[in-house]
Amino acid sequence: MSDRILVVRMSAMGDVIQSTPVARGLKAARPGCHLAWFINRPFAPLLEHNPHIDQIIAMPLRPTVSDVVEAWWHLKHGEFDVAIDLQGLAKSAVPTLASGAPRRIGKAEAREAALLAYTELSPERWDQQYISQRYLEVCEPLGVSRDDFVPELFLVDEDFGLIDRVCAAQGVAPDEPLVVLVTFALTPKREWPPEFVIQLADELTHSHGARIVIPGAASERPRAEAISAQMARPPIILAGDTSIREAAAVLQRADLVIGVESGLTHMAYAVRTPTICILTYPPLRNGPVGPNARTVYVPDLPCRPCRPDAPCEHYRCVRELTPDLVLSAIADLARETPVFPD
Repeated sequence: MSDRILVVRMSAMGDVIQSTPVARGLKAARPGCHLAWFINRPFAPLLEHNPHIDQIIAMPLRPTVSDVVEAWWHLKHGEFDVAIDLQGLAKSAVPTLASGAPRRIGKAEAREAALLAYTELSPERWDQQYISQRYLEVCEPLGVSRDDFVPELFLVDEDFGLIDRVCAAQGVAPDEPLVVLVTFALTPKREWPPEFVIQLADELTHSHGARIVIPGAASERPRAEAISAQMARPPIILAGDTSIREAAAVLQRADLVIGVESGLTHMAYAVRTPTICILTYPPLRNGPVGPNARTVYVPDLPCRPCRPDAPCEHYRCVRELTPDLVLSAIADLARETPVFPD
């Protein structure tokens, strides 16, 4: 009988994206297994059309009693042999334990008493090239390798409808480079100063004739408009206009994505668009790597990584991460991967 495996990673967008190599790795290590994924409903579209996932169990962020009963039913009737908690919190430990799987694997660094739900622990390590490898390490007891770590999303034609309409309405020519600037993050210390964003956008517009696109959430639109007003050429603002899958299509259609370390930047990496990640205080493993990605950061900072709420007297990780460093990274990337249309 084939293994029946439950993966639990409920949120958030960037973390779910970084976890997607797990599905590919499990299917490679355990051919024929049934793979189910327990996730919060707003992030379930990230897993749609993934050929490695057989079942998505989606739970609303604020579930009703009937939602809980339905999720419990799917877990109990899943007859899972193994449950893997990639999140390591109480909210993810509950479905892991409720699955009834006799083998339950979690991270040694799990918090909020989640450790009580596991029968096996994956030791904490810090030698990863990219954060996806930490999730793959949790699956190593099942024969999964951490070497195949690039995340992936699977888009379909209907996901591109919005960006196609926007490009047509904005008169974006086929030979105009489309550059997406991901300027916002949930944690303010991850963000780049607006004056740096404006300087970079103006340089790309002047030197390459780039059309700039600013995505984001609806709550970030006023900030996007404030930045836009100071740019030499008004960008295309899509903050609040896209679903998760439409945002992924925008990023895939782009020639280049430059962004702070956030879910959208990891999404660009997952759809294989040339990506520059602007990394401030997080650990270096948070930055995408490979032929189509570069991570820009201030080297030799003894305080890296620090906590997002930690006080700082210098903010060197932000102040010294200048547009010139990003432009140098773009030039380096272009030597290995086509970035701008000929």
